[in-house]
Amino acid sequence: MAEFKTSGPDEAGSEKLDTILHPSTRAKHFKITLEFGYKPSPNYEKAVDLARRNPSYTEKGDGEWVRHSATYTSKEVEELFTLFNLIHDWDATEVLVNHKKIPYGHQLWLPLMWFARIK
Repeated sequence: MAEFKTSGPDEAGSEKLDTILHPSTRAKHFKITLEFGYKPSPNYEKAVDLARRNPSYTEKGDGEWVRHSATYTSKEVEELFTLFNLIHDWDATEVLVNHKKIPYGHQLWLPLMWFARIK
């Protein structure tokens, strides 16, 4: 299938249009989202504070039904690592890859991000 290209300085617009006309199943950026709910734990307030520092932070619901969500890229791996260590064993914690629930999020996909910690 041919790619749509325009000539001229608007390459970003061309790339966006090409993405719309020819959607790909491959993501250009690998992102991990951590979602967690209320937990009567000494780490709960720390976890919420860390998640709220993330620009993508969202909060849905309230009280014991609240859901917190923050998305991290490989550039934010240290923040991801810190938050995950606080919430990894909570029942309501979910790990999403590129905003999707996929098998082995905790066991396989999340540890792939730890390679970004090696410098």
